[in-house]
Amino acid sequence: MSATEELTRAVAFWATEVSVSAAQLPSPAARGAFLAAWHRELVASARRLGMDYDEATTLADSCVDGAEKIMRELLARGTAAPGGRA
Repeated sequence: MSATEELTRAVAFWATEVSVSAAQLPSPAARGAFLAAWHRELVASARRLGMDYDEATTLADSCVDGAEKIMRELLARGTAAPGGRA
């Protein structure tokens, strides 16, 4: 598996895990704050691994964008909260 494929899988896994957690929060504001905090953490982590700021931000943007799309779908289906309700 190439490094690009590994990164793609890691981003997809991360986005899925974070979206499930975010969708269980009680309000849009709480979900937004949660995702913003993860974005900041991703940028900081990528910078510690040697990425320049623009690369780190692009990576974090992609991860959070994916999480937002999954979260919206979970909320629309009503499957985000424990017991199957959003």
